Amino acid sequence: MNCNPVNVLFALITISNCQAWDYRNQDLWPSVYCRKAVAQSPIDLQNDSAIQLKMATPLVFINWDQDFNVSMRNTGYTILVDFLSNDISVSGGKLPGIYKVVQFHFHWGSEHTINGQRQALEVHFVGFNNKYYSLEEALEYHNGLAVITVMYDYSDKDNEMLQPIVQQIDKIIKYKQMADITINPLTLLPKNVMNFYRYQGSLTTPNCNDVVVWTIFDEIEKVSEKQIEAFRSILSTTGTPLTENFRNLKPLNGRSVYKILA
Repeated sequence: MNCNPVNVLFALITISNCQAWDYRNQDLWPSVYCRKAVAQSPIDLQNDSAIQLKMATPLVFINWDQDFNVSMRNTGYTILVDFLSNDISVSGGKLPGIYKVVQFHFHWGSEHTINGQRQALEVHFVGFNNKYYSLEEALEYHNGLAVITVMYDYSDKDNEMLQPIVQQIDKIIKYKQMADITINPLTLLPKNVMNFYRYQGSLTTPNCNDVVVWTIFDEIEKVSEKQIEAFRSILSTTGTPLTENFRNLKPLNGRSVYKILA
């Protein structure tokens, strides 16, 4: 078996000790894959205990409002859309730098919860601090990565902004299959990008590096059951349906969670 790490840009997934990890063996992660992990994600976001802060400067989404011809793929763990060749970044909003966005991917149901409530879907836009040469280098620093997060709750109606992705899922049912799509990333963000949660955490997949500045929008978007069923139809690395792909909640371990308000 090839024990080299899988390209980290393909959903930030690695292989450790010649064993592919699985969402069904999360009890093994701390001892096998995530030994040095302390400030872990995801967490439950509690409105009452979050520290409220006024926003000094808003989030700045550079080159997000464009149509991009991009590739989406079934990584066996998620559906991932790759922005490698495009100049997209995010800054401001108390982020500790400018972050080059390289991909986004999906978790169904949501990884984070709000006041104990798990949502239907969670989207992660992943960027690395541009003071580092690459995403791989950024994985070595506590503020190396930023993840911009959108949550979705169930609705009777399809989310039209997700349809360009959902309509192509039948082309990537099997592990490693790819499809070309055109996407405008700004259309996937909520209208209100001024209010959000912020905390210091980790990757939610092995090796669980404690390097992520999390931004989780307060406004929750909508997604239909039919659309979620399309996500659930893809096959994992083992050829079985990937019916859910979220990591279990982790303790705060003394960390602070902030609620940024306009």
